[in-house]
Amino acid sequence: MITYDKNSWKIRNEKIFILSAAIHYFRLPKAEWNEVLDKAKEGGCNTIETYIPWNFHEMNEGEWDFSGDKDVAHFFQLCADKGLYVIARPGPYICAEWDFGGLPWWLSTKEGIQYRSADSLFLNYVDKYFDQVIPIISEFQLTKKGTVIMVQIENEFQAYGKPDKVYMEYLRDGMAERGIEVPFVTCYGAVDGAVEFRNFWSGADQAADILNERFIDQPKGVMEFWIGWFEQWGGNKADQKTPEQLEFECYQLLSNGFTAINYYMYFGGTNFDHWGGRTVGEQTFSTTSYDYDAAIDEYLQPTRKYEILKRFHAFVNWLTPVFTNTYLTETELKLPSMLKSRSVFSPHGEVLFIENNRHERVQSQMVLDGVIVPFTIEANAILPIVRDVKVGENFTIKTLTGQTTGFDAKMANVYHENGQCSSMVLIFHKEVNIHCPLPNRFDIDEDGLVTFHLFHGKVPQTVQFTFLDGTSYSIEVSSREYLEKAAPLLEESTASYVLHWESANEKLCFLNGNVKLTEKPLDFSQFGQFSGYLGYESEFHSEETINKTVIFTRIEDPVMVFCNQKYIGKLNKIGAASIEIPLEKGKNTLTCLVQNMGRFNFTQAIGEPKGMSDSPALNGQYLPLLKGWQVDGCGIEHTLLQIPEIEGRIGFLKSFFNDGYNRAILVGEGVSRVQVNGKTVNMLMESQSAWSRNSAVHGVADISHSLKHGENIIDLDVQNISSISRFDLYLYKEENQLKQWKTKSFAQLQEEKQWTAGNSQTISPRWYKSYFDWKPENGLIVKIQFDQMSKGCFWVNGHCLGRYWNIGPQEEYKIPASLLEEKNEIVIFDEDGVSPNQVIISSYKTNGNSISIGE
Repeated sequence: MITYDKNSWKIRNEKIFILSAAIHYFRLPKAEWNEVLDKAKEGGCNTIETYIPWNFHEMNEGEWDFSGDKDVAHFFQLCADKGLYVIARPGPYICAEWDFGGLPWWLSTKEGIQYRSADSLFLNYVDKYFDQVIPIISEFQLTKKGTVIMVQIENEFQAYGKPDKVYMEYLRDGMAERGIEVPFVTCYGAVDGAVEFRNFWSGADQAADILNERFIDQPKGVMEFWIGWFEQWGGNKADQKTPEQLEFECYQLLSNGFTAINYYMYFGGTNFDHWGGRTVGEQTFSTTSYDYDAAIDEYLQPTRKYEILKRFHAFVNWLTPVFTNTYLTETELKLPSMLKSRSVFSPHGEVLFIENNRHERVQSQMVLDGVIVPFTIEANAILPIVRDVKVGENFTIKTLTGQTTGFDAKMANVYHENGQCSSMVLIFHKEVNIHCPLPNRFDIDEDGLVTFHLFHGKVPQTVQFTFLDGTSYSIEVSSREYLEKAAPLLEESTASYVLHWESANEKLCFLNGNVKLTEKPLDFSQFGQFSGYLGYESEFHSEETINKTVIFTRIEDPVMVFCNQKYIGKLNKIGAASIEIPLEKGKNTLTCLVQNMGRFNFTQAIGEPKGMSDSPALNGQYLPLLKGWQVDGCGIEHTLLQIPEIEGRIGFLKSFFNDGYNRAILVGEGVSRVQVNGKTVNMLMESQSAWSRNSAVHGVADISHSLKHGENIIDLDVQNISSISRFDLYLYKEENQLKQWKTKSFAQLQEEKQWTAGNSQTISPRWYKSYFDWKPENGLIVKIQFDQMSKGCFWVNGHCLGRYWNIGPQEEYKIPASLLEEKNEIVIFDEDGVSPNQVIISSYKTNGNSISIGE
């Protein structure tokens, strides 16, 4: 039922161009699945792709949940009901900027486990996962009751940096043994028996070259065509990929022979609760929004990218016989400089792609079959010129230099930029009367070719053909501006209402509840908690009243620090950090509060200990190491922020003095190979894929075994590295590490609270609660803004809707209308206890009206 050749996929022996929308069922409520699938289909997609996150369905070991918003079988059934094919990607590792890349948190409690490998312990749990999820996928295969046409094995495994053929084959065979009979696919996986896809945004020609060289008998496909990007706390807004660039790259895919495209993401959605992951880079934690600047936004509203892709899909569907039966050739056209061309030929016609790399529009002409053909192409754009395509029995398109959504049996639309011209040359196979209203014109030459000179203005015009057999055909000549004005816009107008807040202090008390007493602090997994907040506390003695430096020797999340119940500050550096605290003579208490901001979803360091996992130490020393470096044999000092070009593997050296410390932690971002006193240091994050080698990769290393008393030498291999954003050394004595730690869960919604109408102004964790009324007629798009608040999480009607953090780029947060009732409770936990008086809840109608329901 599902086969392929080197050009395309075939379903029931019919060639198909795969136009797939990446939609993660786990990033929106079940109540919204129907709408988003309908919009994907209306936008021209014929396939839906989704990951399946293992940890979403097995939150605790052995406890499986496929109900409610986790009912993936229902999602598959909806796709089948709507005639949408499905690409299922069950992992077991998925990345997806999802906590732990989809692996369950409790796997990190299994001693000696090796993730994403043929390790028998890991595979034992993978088998249990496959026993649960693969039968669901199997049931909904196209060969059975559903529309699943492909199943992906693992995800981007070769990018992981350590080949493991046995592991990949084990996964493949395990899926087959559990009933998968549709084709297997991989992206950067390349295992025998699977069709290999690529993941990229630009560079379709390079990806095509690789696939042509290594996978010649397979159709070319892009599993993740990154039409947007995710955002990270403290980073920039990720809207750098414009609709115009999207159209350009789509045509690049066509011109390079790709016949399977999965838009990642077509709909991004939301990282509700604490599911957002952590990736590489200087800002590492994913925002609650996973909007992705996609074709359908987080609130299920079509964007300009949706309109671009809808037109593109119509064009592809019209010319599917051309694109799925093609061979490529470089054309030798005489074109102006900065223009280049590529043709796609088939027995069904040709598409000539003209690429303009200038930053200005080009109006030019070329000679095709001895005829001069004028054309206009926008700056940094690609113009597809259709040639020799037959339209029914009435006429053939000899040349078309305008863009089109396709020619069906009765009508077509030809468009261009507003105020520009295009040409259309037709060969009529029947006698015809032509009605061509001005400003459009046409000429008939001696060979019977009819050349139309089309003008694309603000007002569309219709060119009409009436044939002697009584049939007719209409071509609407319009502008891109006209088409995009037809797209609905969301206009905002708000009215304000007052929310009456109650508050309750979150007392950092360790006298009751589930308190665990251990020698060292427990990370989240050791404590037995997926995410949320943990508190840590230790008591110690000081001989005098004094300020001392405390070294936090291993932290993987921001830490709020209190000493003797007074707020000292927040540690935002990850890996290790230092802070100065005021001590009193006698007994002192160090208290810390940590929110798990998400586990690594990519890199070889997945499974890192979240929260605090080692004891802080008193009387330590912090040494920033960005400045004062020398090239071996050269006396000039350099900074790591701007590394000079170094030929070959010449040492980049720096010394530091150790005055009696016996422990040392090195933290770097963007660091490659490191040696300390001639001994190689493993920064945990080296040997990454090429995707992350040049980014600010975070690494932590205990270099105590290399440490010497007195002068120490650090040697960096800075080959192919231009900048290192962080390089810090933390020195301490092991005997000064604080002992006897209490660990306890905090910020629990279900715990009883003492609500009051007042609000303290001290920096201290605090709860806030209010109520708001809502009616469906107020609008189904509901947003909340946490203006002026600090960092925390929030609940509506008992549902945790995610983390918030006012360091950007996210400013608005989604409240799903399906969770709302006539009267609704909003609860906020704010780490700093900042007043919620500036919090705004707004409701919007999709017809452009907006009603604010809270401020």
